[in-house]
Amino acid sequence: MVNKERSDIIASLISLKAEVEKAKNTKLKIVLAGATEAHLLAKEIGKAGVGVVIEQSRPFPGSWEDIRLLPGPPLSQKTAIQTLLENNVTVGVGVAGEGWMSRNLRWDIGWAALDSEGAISTADALSLASTNIDTLFGLTGEEVDSDLVAVKGGNLVQFEGKVVGVVSQRRGVVEVFE
Repeated sequence: MVNKERSDIIASLISLKAEVEKAKNTKLKIVLAGATEAHLLAKEIGKAGVGVVIEQSRPFPGSWEDIRLLPGPPLSQKTAIQTLLENNVTVGVGVAGEGWMSRNLRWDIGWAALDSEGAISTADALSLASTNIDTLFGLTGEEVDSDLVAVKGGNLVQFEGKVVGVVSQRRGVVEVFE
């Protein structure tokens, strides 16, 4: 995993990946974290088989270096997540900075689906924070224990959806919250 935001560094990493793969005759797995300017190289990232973990599903420029981000509606037609997915990039959504922000992740992926105006389904949005992350880090197969989450009054990515139960294979418990 490489935490880089700028497109020039991302382009260099893609070139370096191709060089190493050719010289060593092997596949190199790279996952970009942050990747604020990844949308500018979406086609190249997709062709190179590089994955991306977006840390801000609804980005804003915190500094001058972030000026080339893709903000999404209403300022741009598409989001960075949507642009990357359209170019066959495996995209995950994570959180930047503080760990407490992970509690809002379900709404972040909900916003990603909403901002895409139907291009990202609810199932695809859930994948952004679950199975896509597993795929990016090579955690596919039987070693991944899944939890089943029951929601009342909507679905997991809607604001009105309330989690009422969890069946956790990993922890071996069933929890009911109502």
